[in-house]
Amino acid sequence: MSFDERVAGVDVDRAAYVRDGYCVVRELLAARIVAALHAATDALEAAGRDFVVDTRVGPVFYEVQSASGRKREPAVAPGVLRKITGPSKAQPAFMRLKNEPRVIAAVRALGLTSPRCVVDQVNFKHPRVGTGFPFHQDAAFLHGDAARALAAWGGVNVVVALDAADAGNGGFVVLGRTHAAGQRDGQHSYDTSTMNEAMFDGTHRAVPSLAPGDVVLFHPHLAHGSEPNRSDRRRRLATLWFVGGAGDGGGERTGP
Repeated sequence: MSFDERVAGVDVDRAAYVRDGYCVVRELLAARIVAALHAATDALEAAGRDFVVDTRVGPVFYEVQSASGRKREPAVAPGVLRKITGPSKAQPAFMRLKNEPRVIAAVRALGLTSPRCVVDQVNFKHPRVGTGFPFHQDAAFLHGDAARALAAWGGVNVVVALDAADAGNGGFVVLGRTHAAGQRDGQHSYDTSTMNEAMFDGTHRAVPSLAPGDVVLFHPHLAHGSEPNRSDRRRRLATLWFVGGAGDGGGERTGP
């Protein structure tokens, strides 16, 4: 069976992506894949259940949830996490996600014909204690080879909803059309306990309501963040950052 046959039915709104800097693909991932990611996330959380400060375990980095949301402050309670970077290096389900045919097909549909995942993470927002995440552009946090590939060939970032995500539990907030203005300076020094709102135009702000398995595809220069979780529902998102390669010479460049 060919790649194209395996990914038949992937429907990506390319026009919305170009205009707004993002688009939503409903039910991109099957329930069995989401269930495997749930199990993998549970295993990662179990490994970090005693962490009260940011901790590296081999190639995987655990960032704890502080009361203020600032980095390098103690956790609100042991094992309460804000982010895990590099879950694919410890859990096969996340390694498979980086190569999932339907994810790759969606990214290719936006013109990135030779995608390479350079960052993978799980972002947590625990009930009642999960703080907001400031608005930022992911491109500002790429360095070295990944930054050069983004500049040369473009990129597409992916958010996968592992739980229902909406305005009630912090969601995933996008500032539509901010990708068109390019990268803003000063994003490495902001206070992570604030939303950093003054840096970007919030005219086209949106919080897509996502079900488990839904995906947001967004431009690396799109400003985005999240709100505090004031609900009793947890909110977990997996994120993948893709950059292009030499094979993208024949495709439409997705960078600005």
